[in-house]
Formats: sequence, C-alpha cells, structure tokens
Amino acid sequence: MKRILLFVSSISVTIFSFSQTCSSLRYQDTIFHTVTLTTSQFGVATPYGVLAQPQNLFLDFYEPTGDTLTTRPLIVFQFGGGFTIGWRSEPDIPGFCNYFAKCGYAVASIDYRIGLNPLDTNSTIRAYYRGVQDERSAIRYLCSRAAQLKIDTSILILAGTSAGCFCAFANAFTSNADRPASSFGSLLEPTDLGCYDCSGNNYLGYHIPHIKAIVNQWGAVMDTSFIQPGENIAVISFHGDQDVLVPYIHGYPFSLPVFPPVYGSVPIHERLTNLGILNVLHPLVGFGHEPELTAPQLNDTVYNYTRPFLYQLLKPTTPAIIGDTLLCLGTVAHYSVSNTAGSRYCWNLSGNGTIVANSGNSIAVQWNDTGQVEVSVKELNYILAEGDVRTFTTYVALQPLAAFNYLPNSLTVTFTNNSTAGIHYHWIFGDGDTSSAFNPTKVYSASGTYTVNLLAENNYCSATASASFLLDSCPVADITYQLTNYNAFFYSPTTNTTSYFWNFGDGDSAAVNSANVFHQYTQDGTYTVTLKVRSQLGCEYTDTLTFTVGNLSTSISDLRHDIVLMTAEDGFRISSFTNDNLLVTITDVTGRSLVETNCSTNCELQTADFPSGLYIIRVSAKEQTVIKKFVR
Repeated sequence: MKRILLFVSSISVTIFSFSQTCSSLRYQDTIFHTVTLTTSQFGVATPYGVLAQPQNLFLDFYEPTGDTLTTRPLIVFQFGGGFTIGWRSEPDIPGFCNYFAKCGYAVASIDYRIGLNPLDTNSTIRAYYRGVQDERSAIRYLCSRAAQLKIDTSILILAGTSAGCFCAFANAFTSNADRPASSFGSLLEPTDLGCYDCSGNNYLGYHIPHIKAIVNQWGAVMDTSFIQPGENIAVISFHGDQDVLVPYIHGYPFSLPVFPPVYGSVPIHERLTNLGILNVLHPLVGFGHEPELTAPQLNDTVYNYTRPFLYQLLKPTTPAIIGDTLLCLGTVAHYSVSNTAGSRYCWNLSGNGTIVANSGNSIAVQWNDTGQVEVSVKELNYILAEGDVRTFTTYVALQPLAAFNYLPNSLTVTFTNNSTAGIHYHWIFGDGDTSSAFNPTKVYSASGTYTVNLLAENNYCSATASASFLLDSCPVADITYQLTNYNAFFYSPTTNTTSYFWNFGDGDSAAVNSANVFHQYTQDGTYTVTLKVRSQLGCEYTDTLTFTVGNLSTSISDLRHDIVLMTAEDGFRISSFTNDNLLVTITDVTGRSLVETNCSTNCELQTADFPSGLYIIRVSAKEQTVIKKFVR
C-alpha cells in the first residue's frame, strides 16, 4: 500500500471541524482544501483471455485531509471504455474524485477487468458481467474496512461513465436471478464466471450493502424492466442527446449489432419516474459520447447538479417543533422535536428571550417580549449533513396583576379592584356568590370568616388574588330594668356584643362583660342610663333609658306581674291584667326585626314557621317589659 498526498491548493491546509457548531457546509461545497490519496489492492480475478494470468485489482481511495468525522458517505467510481480500454485514473476521473472528497465524501476509483471478442455478442456480455463482479468486489473490500476508512456503509453511491454505469445499474437493480446466460459459459468462452459475489475476494460474506444512489454519466441498462417498484435508488443522469456510442434512447452500443441492444438515459428516466423513484435527467444538448473530454466545462455541470442532488439524500428532515403556542409574559415556554440518535439540534430565537434549559432536542425559553415571537431549530445529523430550518410561532401575552382592597361595614363589604392589564374579572365571595363587576359591593347574610378570590383575565393570561376577613353584624341593645327602692337591676338583650359600658346617669359607670348589671342609687332623682355595646370588629351601638328613683306611684316590681308571657306549642300566649296596649317584637340574634305588632289584653303569636335559630321576644307596656329567649 502506498500513500500519496495530493495538494489541490497552494495555500496552507485548513481543517474544518463542526463538532462545536450548529452550521455545516459539508457536502454542499468544497470545504476541505487538500485530499489524501491511498492506493490499495482489493482483489484478484481471472481476466479475459485463455492464457491470461490472474489480475491484481487496485483502487484509489480519496478522503479529505485531516477529516475528523468518523463515518462518511462512500462514492465508488468506475471508468468507461466499452469494456476494452480505460483505467482508474484516466482523465477526468481524478478531478471528479478530488472534487467530491473536498466536499466531505470518501471516494474510491476502481480497476476492473477489461477485454472481449468484438465479434462475439456473448463475449461482450461476459465482459460487462466481469465489470459487475469487480465493482462488487471493490465495494466488499471497502465496506469490510468501514471503521478504518471511516465509511458509512448505509450511504453507498455508485458513479462512473459509460461502461462503468452499465455495471452500476446492474449492481443496483439486478441480482443473481438476473444473470445473463452467457455468464455461465458460452461456445467460445466455456468458463462459468460464477455468481455476482464469487470473484475477487470473499469480504462481507459475499454480499454488498444496499445502493443508495447512482450518478449516471452516459450509461445504459440491458433492460429497464430490471428496475422494479420499491427499489428506491435515486438516480441522476447526464447524457448527450447526440450520443451514438451509448444510445441516448435505445439501440446498439457503437451502432454495432454485435453488442446487445440497450436502453439509454431517457427510458431509464421514464421507468424510474413511472415507478415514483427519485431521479432527474440532465440532457446535454448537442453533445455526443464522453463530452467532457472535448468540453471540460461539462465537468462543472456534473458537479453543480450532482452535489445538491446527493445532498437531499444525506440531509436530515428536521422534525416539526412541538411547543407552547400561547403563554404569558414571565412564564417559561417549552419546545421540542423528536430525537434522532447521533443528531444534534441547533436552536435560535427571534425575539427577546433566553434559553434557560437545553437538553438537545428540547429547550425551555424565558421570553421577555410580548407579541409574536419565533423559535427555530435545525438538525445536524451524524454525518454532519445540515437539515432545513424549522420555525415555530408563539404569542406572548402580557401577564395581568390581580389585586384588590376591601372595606367592611357590618355585613356589607365594598371591594376596590387594583388589578392591571386585565379585561375580564371574576369575583368569588366565599359564600357561593360571584360577580363580574369591576368594583362590586357585597352584602353577606351572616357573620363569619370569608375568603374572597379575584380572577383577572385579558383573553390570554390570568392572575388571581385572595384575601380572608372576619365579618360581624353591629350589636343591638335595649335596656330594661327592675327597681326596688334605690336598688336598680339593669338588663339588655344584645347581639354580637363583646364589651359593655354602662353609664348610670349619677356620675357612676361600669365596664363589664355582661348585659346584666346592678347599681344602687343614693338619692331620689330622674336618671338617664346609657349602655354602649361593641362587637368584636369594633362596631358600636348605644341605647338609653330615662327613669325616676324615689317618688313613684307604682314600683316596677309590682307591675312586672301585670304581663304574662306563656310558651305554647306553636308560639306564645300573651295576657295583661291592665288595659294598656302591649308592644310585641321578635328579633333574631343579629338584631334583625322579624315581628313588630300591638296586642290587646290577650293575644296569641305564631312562630311555628320561623327558621331554626335563636330568637328574642319582647313584650312592653308603659315602663314594664318582659323579655324571653326561645329556640326554634
């Protein structure tokens, strides 16, 4: 084995490494400046001729100098020459191999056995068959050394000119079942040439990997029916429409009937197209066979069309992005694509945002802008082929702020909405009631602790605020008293009261924790007694009573028996031993008046329909009052 370093540029060597970047022009341009050439023997086979000795078969292996990629697509090039002349480095083969090696491919140009009897059709077919065998032998050799040569055996591309493409089509679309009869032996050449993989070497267990594509330069096939549905081998063809050596459409090679008739690039293109197999034909209008020898500019035509054609086979299809289409400013958005082993994913943001987490195929983004923003991703696969950019749109809405104040007044609460960036509001008052007003006023039916929630929305985002508070009704007091001589006993039924402050009207007062209080007066007089009661929340109520101590015509203690209040099954019976009109009231524990009526000497009061609860009934006549609590 010998190694030849080819310098294709006089400038210093630059080695491109893409391991730390998300962008790659590999396979899309000549990113390498120099190419390393290695020549090696890949097999030994018996050539044409009765007395011929076994022929050593060689190949030239082209690779980018200093390439760090450990697996690369392989192009195998086979020269033309009608199976009678040619060699692996004839013009313009090195130019093709160097060009695609500089693009990042591994490229091999191979020998194969040539020679035939131009007067014997069977001999021409056997020469073609030997070319097929030798190409397969070279492929087995190269792929058996995939790790050493940094070859991706799943991306095998066959290329060549003229006769070399005859062999490429045979290896891509035929099998041993399609062996021509003359390959088993003919009258003038009785030797059986063996199976497709029975020559040259025994690498890879006598089989080759699947062919991915063919670069056909003025080649042909023996029969287009060899191309079957489902054989998805992409083909790009170049062929002069004036070619008389290998027919552009159909005919005998060299226009000589000694050769079997063949089908050129036009029927090949039609067959592939009808079967839905990716292919393209580039007619070289006005040119004949091997046109690049007289028109070198056609090499650029081949390169410039072949490069993007092959790249579409190499590049990954960047997966579609899955992610948040709508979110609120200040929240974290999540985006992901399906993961392919060996690939890496390059994310980009259009908008003011920060990628706060990146696990390769998924990212988390903190957006700082409102409105429409975009995230894009590009896949770079294991052979450093770059996929197309995928874009995903997200709408970022302003996050509302929910806030409120409240002002309680007994059981009535006034709410002040201090929210920002909201459009719709939803209040939940904690008692089953709701409201959509901006500043609602709520009247609660009972005291207690309530938790109020406010939801502020702007058609996109929402926020909540919450507050808890204790409500209580204002207390109610109603002073009554009993007087014996100068000793007075005061009593006031009250509701929701936590403190009592008595002022007895004689300069004396008392702060007690009871609605019952005793006070002794020292002299006759008319006094005004005041009771100030306060609830737990500080709501106050004041009741007053004016009475006389001393010169009384009748004592209250004597009068208190003039009113009789009796409990009955369905309410109360009320009797009076005087002719005074009686005032009857019933209140609940919150001080709310339920009944207020006048009663004559005898009356009945129905309470059977009252809701369950604690009530206070008060019967008054002049200065006498009878009070009783009852439960329904």
